Amino acid sequence: MIRSPLNSNLARVILREIPENLRLVTWMNVLSAVTTAMLLWLVQAATVATQQDGQPGVRLVLMYVVTITLFGISHNVTLITASHDAERLIHGFRLRLFDAVRRSDLVTVEKIGRAALNGVLVQDTQALGSILPLLVIGVQQAVMLLFLAFYLTWLSPVASIMAFGFAGLAVAVRYARMHGFRKQLQENAAAEAAVFDGLTDLLRGFKEVRMSRGRADALVDAIGRASARACRVNIATKTQWGRNFSLIEVMFYTLIGLMVFAVPLLTTDFHNVVVPATTAALFIVGPVSTVSFVTPMLTQAEMALANIEGMEGRLREAAARSGQAAPAAADAGGRSFADPVRIALSGAAFAYRDDSGNPLFGVGPLEAEFRAGEISFITGGNGSGKSTMLRLLTGLMPLDTGALLVDGAPVPAGRMQEWRDNISAIFTDYHLSRRLYGVGDVTDEQVAPLLERLEMRDKVRIIDGRFSTTSLSTGQRKRLALVVARLEDKKVIVLDEWAADQDPHFRRIFYEELLPELRALGKIVICVTHDDRWFHLADRAYHMNEGRLERVAHRPLPGPPPDAGEAA
Repeated sequence: MIRSPLNSNLARVILREIPENLRLVTWMNVLSAVTTAMLLWLVQAATVATQQDGQPGVRLVLMYVVTITLFGISHNVTLITASHDAERLIHGFRLRLFDAVRRSDLVTVEKIGRAALNGVLVQDTQALGSILPLLVIGVQQAVMLLFLAFYLTWLSPVASIMAFGFAGLAVAVRYARMHGFRKQLQENAAAEAAVFDGLTDLLRGFKEVRMSRGRADALVDAIGRASARACRVNIATKTQWGRNFSLIEVMFYTLIGLMVFAVPLLTTDFHNVVVPATTAALFIVGPVSTVSFVTPMLTQAEMALANIEGMEGRLREAAARSGQAAPAAADAGGRSFADPVRIALSGAAFAYRDDSGNPLFGVGPLEAEFRAGEISFITGGNGSGKSTMLRLLTGLMPLDTGALLVDGAPVPAGRMQEWRDNISAIFTDYHLSRRLYGVGDVTDEQVAPLLERLEMRDKVRIIDGRFSTTSLSTGQRKRLALVVARLEDKKVIVLDEWAADQDPHFRRIFYEELLPELRALGKIVICVTHDDRWFHLADRAYHMNEGRLERVAHRPLPGPPPDAGEAA
């Protein structure tokens, strides 16, 4: 059974999101259909007038000019309005998806993956934006066919029944064949996603790929297999499209043959209207072809819409679980997080889980405290849980049990963003944007002292609120990240292995000058480090081991740390 667009989820979304111009588009569609039928009648009238008088007459010519002008205007208005509305619809979807991503929790975003998010945010929205105007054209052509059906019925009921019966069969055949493409289109998307994942591994892991011929060969071979699979699936899809297109063309030419050869056998007076009836049949070929082409796109549009709404729902559900479904206002009696003096984890625990909910790796229960005007070091081996602990402390991931305390009061889930707004964090996988988002309008002159302090003035300038370049070493990009953190001037600063990518000279500056400066400013400084040579500079230290955190009683090292020239 062919499902009407009017009964589809797509129609519901259109009526909900962009109802403003539906009346205009509807009347323009009707006008386009009426003018098409009028053009056919004028062609018939001009043919008769030419046979009788030798010329069509000025009145018919003027009527034809006016009619075709109205047809062009109605057609143009419909297409332009549909295109504008489609883009507004996509823009609304994207804004909601962007907002849903920013309110979701880190676990959900990482589980969904970059490829899936990119597919919805870019590919599905683009597909929906491209298909919607075509669907409007399909509706326009369907209305036109309705008026042509009335006209052809007036000329010859037998010809009308045969023509539209055959045309309906053509549309049904094409839709039935294309409706089965849903699974194939899903395979297309999966194959292209596999290629995208492989390409991401190749580009982001370029250094590692170049370091191992075996790794490079295996990766390129995997990408090649994914590309070959995408190639096979796409070829099968395009082959089916070609076959369907050829079949429809053959059916249309068969229709014209039926008008000329079969209909006269079924009626005695068809010879009187054979020319206008055949002309009308030729006129319906274009609209039927368009409708048969557009109708299967409903499946693609519904798939894209289902992906978009499914992704938005998944992100919103994650946001609701973490209390971030909407911007949270501070409770009337709620404590402000603007100037925390002491933050702590109390009985905090979290476990990563598989899709079945089984725990894979967990941390906790964690007990730790960090104070303003102090430097706290956190140590631990790779995989011990340090990064997870920082994510819990900064509210990026929800606690399974326990509490995050600010000045002794637990932070409610609904106010977690309010808490995060007081933290500047530079994680090991920190992303540095060229534009200085969220720090207001800053000039090169204002940032110059910070760039000088971090020995970056000779490499970077601030131009129109942007870094002039971010094509720098990892250590230099982290210095720029610290520039951003200083401009934000938040009370809590988290530095995850920040010094690991610095040269020995600047590592000494970091520990002996920059960290004490932050402490002197009254910041809560939390630093993940392996540089035991500077442990004596910390006010307190914790060690992470297999998901457990313990306080370390450290003593100042005798004498100054090693020379800056000695490599770590």
